[in-house]
Amino acid sequence: MARQGQTITYGELSAELKELGFDSIPPHRGVMTFLLKDVCLYRNEDGRAPMLSAIVVNKATREPSDQFSALARSLPFSRQADWNWWDEQQQVFAQHRED
Repeated sequence: MARQGQTITYGELSAELKELGFDSIPPHRGVMTFLLKDVCLYRNEDGRAPMLSAIVVNKATREPSDQFSALARSLPFSRQADWNWWDEQQQVFAQHRED
């Protein structure tokens, strides 16, 4: 999705994971929250790289959840006060864009 500059909803991600055999990952909170945190930390232990989970959005609002914003402000990510999810999402697209 990131390579095409597209987002995916929490529900769509949950459904895709189920197709791959991971059927106990509901789209809301719980396991999904921990999974997306791990995705953000993968090859990004210092938290400086764009947070890949910025492309996972709520179906109704087309925005990442409040948990995403809380994660962005926690260690090791520590995004600044003027940080916003949209800029983070654009950085993810730029980093993963297909050439």
